[in-house]
Amino acid sequence: MTEYQNQATYALLAIVGLLIVVPLAYTTDIFAYTLLPKRLAFSIFAAIAALGWLTTSARDCWTIPFQTPAIGLSVLCLFALISLVNATNLWVAGSELVFLLTLVGLFFVGQRATDRDTKIWTLTILVTGAAVSIVGILQYHDLAFTHIPSNGQPSATFGYRNFAAMYLVAVLPIALFAFLYTNSRPTAALSFITGLLAALFLLYTRTRGAWLGAFVGTLGAFILLVARRTTRAEVTDTIRKTGQFKPVAAGLALLALLYLGPMAPRFTDTGLQRFDEKKADLQSTMTSALAPSGDRGRLAMWQRSLPLIWDHLLTGVGPGHWEFAYPRYDGGAMIRPDSAPKRPHNDFIWIASEHGLPGLVGYLIFLAAVLIYAIRSTASGPAGRREVTYAAIAILIGVSIHACFSFPKEQPQIASVFFLFAGVAVRGQQGRSLPEIPVAAALLVLGAVGTYINWQQLNFDRHFLRAMLAEDSGRWQDMEREAAAGLELGTFRSHMYVILGRAHEKQGQLDRAGHAYAKALKIFPNSWHAHNGSGVVRKRLGDHPGAMVHYERALKIYPDAPSVRTNLGALYRAMGNQDRAETQFRRVLQSAPLNEGANNNLGNILKARGELDSAEVYYRRVLDRNPGFAPANQNLGDLLTRRREYREAIRHYHAALEAHPHNALTMWSLGSAYESLGDLGEAETYYRQAIEANPNFPRSYFSLATMLFGVHRWQETIDLFETFLTMWKGDPKFRTFAEGRIKASRDWIQRIEKK
Repeated sequence: MTEYQNQATYALLAIVGLLIVVPLAYTTDIFAYTLLPKRLAFSIFAAIAALGWLTTSARDCWTIPFQTPAIGLSVLCLFALISLVNATNLWVAGSELVFLLTLVGLFFVGQRATDRDTKIWTLTILVTGAAVSIVGILQYHDLAFTHIPSNGQPSATFGYRNFAAMYLVAVLPIALFAFLYTNSRPTAALSFITGLLAALFLLYTRTRGAWLGAFVGTLGAFILLVARRTTRAEVTDTIRKTGQFKPVAAGLALLALLYLGPMAPRFTDTGLQRFDEKKADLQSTMTSALAPSGDRGRLAMWQRSLPLIWDHLLTGVGPGHWEFAYPRYDGGAMIRPDSAPKRPHNDFIWIASEHGLPGLVGYLIFLAAVLIYAIRSTASGPAGRREVTYAAIAILIGVSIHACFSFPKEQPQIASVFFLFAGVAVRGQQGRSLPEIPVAAALLVLGAVGTYINWQQLNFDRHFLRAMLAEDSGRWQDMEREAAAGLELGTFRSHMYVILGRAHEKQGQLDRAGHAYAKALKIFPNSWHAHNGSGVVRKRLGDHPGAMVHYERALKIYPDAPSVRTNLGALYRAMGNQDRAETQFRRVLQSAPLNEGANNNLGNILKARGELDSAEVYYRRVLDRNPGFAPANQNLGDLLTRRREYREAIRHYHAALEAHPHNALTMWSLGSAYESLGDLGEAETYYRQAIEANPNFPRSYFSLATMLFGVHRWQETIDLFETFLTMWKGDPKFRTFAEGRIKASRDWIQRIEKK
């Protein structure tokens, strides 16, 4: 059996499948709707590749060269393992570590590739690259595929335009050098079409880092080609024989027109990330890079990541743990109420942060060694391998440049091609040999473990999305159930504990809420959300000093967090410090004048002072923006009740009850307002609904009993007041009043019985 026949087992069944399925995989019912399906597909096909490799290696006892690039990767992997000592979320750390090690295994697969394998892989990438480019171009023009979820189109099947651009950085050089070297007209046509489509799609993404990476990488490899007399002659001869000079010229002319001509952008914004309006056209996209604030977000993260690296110089913070460690260094620069940075938008800073400086050195050794070996092989290697070697050089340079501004190491569609072609670039080089069987066996285990982890994580994310949707609609029990079901699969997102805590909190289960927040903080000590939630729980349990500690820790992480400062203001109110409370609310309104919580609470302070007109202004400011905001409706209703404007108050109470249908306080307020209007039937209805909604709410028993006493329903009055007395622990005068009404009711019953 020939070497190719042996290799074809895994090359055709697995690597081809990986190169096709990973870029195209996505789903719509999970939070990370593109990344996780691609990671799962990557692991599955890596395991299949390893199985085929293991089978053939066991039969033929092959060895694999262990060269300088492999040494660099070994250092990186070693310190990735060492960095586990600092990891707080082993699920996340394990997932990222397995992904890294599997990519390293893919590098060794590339080293064993035959010329026939690389041709098949090249054709596969050309076909897949053309397919995703067509999808992206049609999305841009709103012609088709707009249903595919995206945080910024055109993104094809990658979820965001930058992710698509990463992939195109690899597709373009493969198309170029396949076109230049092939003697086959069908292959020339395919590579030509793929190159044009990919270039157009890349332009449409408005991703400057990818533009720079694709241009520099391809240009560098092309300059090297021209500098080599042998390869220059090969290309010239190919062009002459196949008559492809005119198509090349036409393609270049067309590309020039596309890049220089005006175009109307067709971007959409359907997710958490906002599209930069400064990139509305080609000219503004280019000039925005030179603007003083053009990339202030990235610069802020890079600057603040440097002390993080210094503090964990040797061991890093652990795989996948930059996002857990970074908030302590952010100082409010990038953290927002609904989002926080998950990556530093620079792979080299990312690696140094998570795996320590030695890990970064190992990775740089790997890159440098691969490039040196690849460049050398263009002068001395077999002529049939130069096509893929030049493409590999362009990919390595292009992706590395783009990695200075983005995060291709995270994305399997580009990381797999990167490591695979890095292996291809150094095949045939001399070095110490390793037996292939343990390497293939390790890759098989990694693929299997990765498949399990990614499957669990995918299902976790399905529950995560459902839990967030339940929270948005106020379905607290569903929120709790989905969060608990997700956490049974593993803690892939520490925020799930925050969601679970909020679900318990909304249902009044304060001890369980505190326990959930504590678990979140154990995994993610720098979660301001978890500190904020813990503060809310401590306050409601009467532990004001404990609440203060958590709020202060949250503000160290995110100094301008509106919800934290609003909650801190509410805490100061509960502690009797109205001035400090007002200061917190007004500080929130300085940066967020429409913040609902701050406006509502400031209205409460003014109402308590008797400044009803001023308080009304703040309540109505909230309701003008959000008419269904329950607290403001409740508080405005209370204010109007004080003015004896009962009918208007009832309208706002009903609005509050519509938002929170099971709120006993609002039901009681409606009962009281209807009683004041003399509508005792409606009043009784809402009082009893309040009792049913919350049997432990004594005010409802008191008010209903008082009303029924007035209409001579003596026994019901006695029963309700007696229930009230079993739970009342407040002002003694209410106890005295209830006891008096009970005695009076019994006296009336005795009088009636005597008659």
